[in-house]
Amino acid sequence: MANPSSDEIATFLREQYLLWNDQKRDELMAYFRRMAPNGFTIEYVGRPPQDGEQAMEEMFAQYGGKCRTDLLQLLVNGNEAATYVDNRFVDTDVGMPSIETYKFEDGRMQIRYFHQA
Repeated sequence: MANPSSDEIATFLREQYLLWNDQKRDELMAYFRRMAPNGFTIEYVGRPPQDGEQAMEEMFAQYGGKCRTDLLQLLVNGNEAATYVDNRFVDTDVGMPSIETYKFEDGRMQIRYFHQA
């Protein structure tokens, strides 16, 4: 299976944050499945990787509609990417920056989130 191109990865990453902010969970999950037909994992760095679908469901339950994500920087090199994101709780000045890395290989996607501990 061919890896997505750098342009496809960049488009996906920009779109995923917009879908999250618009609370379009079903569309976002469908997009994840298209980009990673063989599945994906999410790892909060410092903890073991989790099944991506389950982790996203938990993320939506906890933060959906409560936390906005604004992409500040996007870097794509080959089949890997890194983003710098401002995660901001709605109607507050409370923010949590994150650095997120993405790797696409053999129809799978590995996501790693670096958050302030």
